[in-house]
Amino acid sequence: MTGAAGGERSRLVRALALSRRFHLYLARCASPRAADQLVAALSDELPRLGRTGARFVRLEPYSARTEDTPLTDGELADRVLLPLLDPPEELRGAIHLVDASRATYADTDAWARFFSLWNEKRNVLGPSRGEVVVMLPAALALVFAAAAPDVWSIRSGEYVIDEGASATRGGLEAHAQGSISSVGVARGASPSLPGTVPGSMRGHVDDALLLLRAASPLSLFGGDIVVRPWIDDVLAARWAADPMNSDASQQPGLWGAAPSALAQRDLRRADDMLAARCFDDAEELLTHLLQCAADDQTELTAVALSELAIAIAAQDRADAAAVHASRALSLIGAVAGGGGAWTAVSLHVTAWVMRANALVRWCLGHLEVAEQLDQRLAAAIEAPTEAVRRSYRPLVARSRLLRLAERGQIATAREQVRALLDSGQHTGSPRNEPVAEVAIARIIMADLDFLSGNLDASIRELDQARVEGTAWPEEHPSLPHRCEVATALVEIARGNEERATKLLGRPRDPLDLSPWRQPEPEGGFRAEAFHAMTSGLLAMVTGDLARACVWFESARGFIDDWGRLGLDRRSRLRAQLVVELLRTALWPDGDRTEAAARDLTGQAEALLGDTAEDHVSRVLAVAAHRELARRLASAGAGDARFAAQRAAALARPLGGLGVPAWDELLRAAARPS
Repeated sequence: MTGAAGGERSRLVRALALSRRFHLYLARCASPRAADQLVAALSDELPRLGRTGARFVRLEPYSARTEDTPLTDGELADRVLLPLLDPPEELRGAIHLVDASRATYADTDAWARFFSLWNEKRNVLGPSRGEVVVMLPAALALVFAAAAPDVWSIRSGEYVIDEGASATRGGLEAHAQGSISSVGVARGASPSLPGTVPGSMRGHVDDALLLLRAASPLSLFGGDIVVRPWIDDVLAARWAADPMNSDASQQPGLWGAAPSALAQRDLRRADDMLAARCFDDAEELLTHLLQCAADDQTELTAVALSELAIAIAAQDRADAAAVHASRALSLIGAVAGGGGAWTAVSLHVTAWVMRANALVRWCLGHLEVAEQLDQRLAAAIEAPTEAVRRSYRPLVARSRLLRLAERGQIATAREQVRALLDSGQHTGSPRNEPVAEVAIARIIMADLDFLSGNLDASIRELDQARVEGTAWPEEHPSLPHRCEVATALVEIARGNEERATKLLGRPRDPLDLSPWRQPEPEGGFRAEAFHAMTSGLLAMVTGDLARACVWFESARGFIDDWGRLGLDRRSRLRAQLVVELLRTALWPDGDRTEAAARDLTGQAEALLGDTAEDHVSRVLAVAAHRELARRLASAGAGDARFAAQRAAALARPLGGLGVPAWDELLRAAARPS
């Protein structure tokens, strides 16, 4: 063991090696993986320090559970409290490990009651008993101190246990000369353990985990939250009973008879086509409308151009969309990123044009311009009624937080999310539907905690969101499922594959689509893709590489379905690139893999765009070039060094921004291949 993590573990191991009677030690574990590593270290090292024949009883109440439901008082009493206070005679001198490292937010009250009961029975433990090590997350240590002050006061040492760089996955795998009894699981039973990853794949798995820690869940699967304020009017469009019915406006000669009325009808039909994700039909209708519009119909033309830009951007032709969006801006007297005298058009038209431009600029990776447009729009709506401001501001606030993270401004985003968390319930749409604003804010906070490396805090926010989010907005019915999958992803990053498995609901056939179909356009497929990708990562981490391949193939299909529904181009392309990187990592070396790796670098560079503002896309580009460099070096190709140098150059702006995974990726890219 090396570094701070090894130093704290070594201190605790030495204390236990010297002890021969009851002592209570507190181990604040950074993650379940850190707890597993501590158990492995105790089993390995105590015999070498002279304490041979040490017996261990790990009181861990989670392993025998089949569902991710809150712990009950009965479970904690049967699996932890009674074995601790009344062990069988042969285990009275054993080292008892009270393992709360997998505790969730929903379990807090149950653990508090457990600590309180232990406090009442504190005199049962005495000099004739062995040592007790309490392993728990930092947040639960405060609960322990408050609920069991007498037990807390007798602790003989307190240690912060971080993850080691090269410890074994699953602390119960290493028994060495000590003997570990998993009494807390179910008396005498051993928990099921994850499979082991082949040595040749270990580096690929580590890189996969680093990639997923560097690219936040919402940056891949939460783009609908980003684009919501820009397309809210489109999503609310429900005027026409059937937007695909033939319309009189398509008959020759009628435009000359009633151009204004027919133009407004066509705009309404185009709105419904966009809402129904019929983008090619909307493009055709809007092109016809613009051909027929009179030169003096400024407002109508500006709105039609804006809707045409959205329809074209949704079909992955963002460059062409930008031409139409910019023309609409010029019609109302504004230029993206600059000033300009406003033409006398209504606030609704101004807002519509600027929203469409912001969406298109975000799709192109022009994040600063999108932010400028949003700020100008926010200033423009200060005058209207409070109802307008209340319906728009929460959407913009959520969107801006995620866009700050995209641009690497993590500290600023963390400062601003607290205001959103404190804002309480809001009206989140023009239709006055209730929105669980705090629950959505918690998901965003969890995302920022995840990027900041505070995985325990991320889990707490996600667990709270799942508890509090009982009235999810109608426009986001897939959010509860995505929140659950995000929890599983963070648990994988923490080393808690057991809970991740329960959250993801294995065993399940990855080709069976019916249980996860959602009525929500785009979001349902987004949730399915997220679930499949995370399930593939879990299979990869636990050594089931064949199943991982099946899951990643399933994720590809869901992303294709998501792509046909459009509107959220940038996060969809990020998610697609991540899945392709994970799939490629599982392939053996060969010409096919090398060609695939080259293709991925091209996709990554294209997604990064001409401004290279998008730090999440930069992360993916670094990962793609590192994968290519590794494949080329394995094949002895001469351009491996160039690919590695490109990865290192792309990684440099990621350093020092408060994201540990970005710093780690920077160091990895700087090392010679």
